[in-house]
Amino acid sequence: MKTNIKTISAITGFSQATISNVLNNKRGVNSKTTETILKVAKETGYLNSTHITSIKLVMYKKSGLVLTNTPLIAALLDGVESEGHAHGLDTKIVTIKEGESGYRSKLEQLIRERNSGIILLATELEWADMRPFLNTLGPIVVLDAWFREGNFDTVLMNNSDSLYVSVTCLVENGHHEIGYIDSSVPIRNFYYRKNGFIRAMESYGLKVDNRYCISLGPTSNDAYEDMCRYLQGKHAIPTAYCVVNDIITFGAMKALQEFGYRIPDDVSLIGFDNMPFCDMTSPPLTTINVLKRELGQVAVRRLLALCDDGEEIHTKTQLLTTLVPRGSVKKLVNI
Repeated sequence: MKTNIKTISAITGFSQATISNVLNNKRGVNSKTTETILKVAKETGYLNSTHITSIKLVMYKKSGLVLTNTPLIAALLDGVESEGHAHGLDTKIVTIKEGESGYRSKLEQLIRERNSGIILLATELEWADMRPFLNTLGPIVVLDAWFREGNFDTVLMNNSDSLYVSVTCLVENGHHEIGYIDSSVPIRNFYYRKNGFIRAMESYGLKVDNRYCISLGPTSNDAYEDMCRYLQGKHAIPTAYCVVNDIITFGAMKALQEFGYRIPDDVSLIGFDNMPFCDMTSPPLTTINVLKRELGQVAVRRLLALCDDGEEIHTKTQLLTTLVPRGSVKKLVNI
């Protein structure tokens, strides 16, 4: 039997007028009622149409300290726009900042949008932030964060295994005292990178020494200031650090050099992201290269596949990374 508004009304107990208002994106219905109606409408197959006329790239910021306008984000956005354009779809960038005036209504409007596919840049989000997107009327792909709690189609970089590559590089260059520099503002990508670091150290039989594990602010300036304060305490320094991203590495590198540490003679550094400035530092920074533009392109292709297939098969796509060796790692022994 074909589902209609009357069917949804019978299941939910809400009036047909209320259901019509929700499905037609009209205001005046509370969020809990809206969520219930959309959930039933999707489960009963009422919302089977997956035709889209545009892409909405949603930049959802919480702190705004990690998801900033870096070259990495710019390349990712370019990938989305160029791939969308190749398929005749315009891309509109929508920024949501938690706590700002009107952000709730902007969020609800996105969820009710039927003719636009959503690519959600979820770098700073946690599962509680994702729950409203379970009821989007149009197709959705999550970019740059994976949530095991829900079956969102996801595209991201291979965070955990990338740190195995970083640790391997250091071990092969004779390093055994290896520290980790994390961000003081946590996001999911950073969690998986640290997990990868710990697993890599264990695989080589190396101890993760808490004396060598520190957290710095997520901006280059905050990382610099935090590292200066740390070095003022005259803490022990390992022969090498893996760092959670390049921006924090830049700040830490500046502080280490100001305190008289020579890189890489006294301490080696490996970053993550391969930002454009990595070959301009002194010395140039060894780092993990992320296929930034390609992340955006693959997200669009997955969005289109959802429209074409109409199947409830969800995927997690991880793009592999590569190490870019430069001058910030010293070879301690002959291998």
